[in-house]
Amino acid sequence: MAEVFSWTPLFGGSSSVRARVREAGFGDGYRQRVPDGINNMPRVRKLSFAAGQVEADAIEAFLARHEGTRWFWFTYPGAARAKFRCGEWDRSYLAAGDELVAVTFEQVFDLGE
Repeated sequence: MAEVFSWTPLFGGSSSVRARVREAGFGDGYRQRVPDGINNMPRVRKLSFAAGQVEADAIEAFLARHEGTRWFWFTYPGAARAKFRCGEWDRSYLAAGDELVAVTFEQVFDLGE
């Protein structure tokens, strides 16, 4: 069973969607577009987590354990639970004991629970 990313992000962040479409071009500039699959609108969330060193270590260990390839469950506050993977994150050291972990979560539609 997949793991759950249970840390709560800072308020804010960003969320974007880039629809995947297939396009065919015809004469006189006419183009026809169709969705690329049934899940063609994955969401990307860029979030930040304020943490102490121990919590930042735990977040980074969770992400490293999934290696950017395995998905996990994440529930953004006010949104439905969804499957995400994370292949990119940054860790900033703000002050003694205060750190910031910035992540990019990409929604996936893999099979399985």
